[in-house]
Amino acid sequence: MAFARSPRRLQQAREEGFLNARCRTGPALLRAYGLWCWRMSIPMVWYERRSRASHFSRVHLDMLTTPYRLSIRGRAELIGISAACVPPDRAVITAHKAVWDRIPPAVAQSFAKAVFRAVRRPDNYELLALSAGAAGDQDNVLPFTPPLAIPA
Repeated sequence: MAFARSPRRLQQAREEGFLNARCRTGPALLRAYGLWCWRMSIPMVWYERRSRASHFSRVHLDMLTTPYRLSIRGRAELIGISAACVPPDRAVITAHKAVWDRIPPAVAQSFAKAVFRAVRRPDNYELLALSAGAAGDQDNVLPFTPPLAIPA
């Protein structure tokens, strides 16, 4: 990446735990940061402009870069954090991701930091449970029979 400020933004994101994507090269930075989060198995938190001309930000949390999901306690803590600066109709919080819309730019960085710190607490996430297999999966499995030994 030959961007003038992107290495500094990526380095800062790796140190702080969230990415400031409020720049012209935001989508490219977001791809690089997402790959890094996936490799490190940490939640991906970033904030960006709502549009090119908007002064407000949008803060995102994505748990799909980890083998975890938010627990009920984690979702409740995120609701509590967001109640201070975001009306309830501008926040969407699920077990796998969250989005907060129309965050003032002066608050966006501290809000993203609070979200990252809350998500990293051990009580606020839980391991995804893998299913043992759906009922239709047995039809696709062939029985294994070892080859017979040929006598010498």
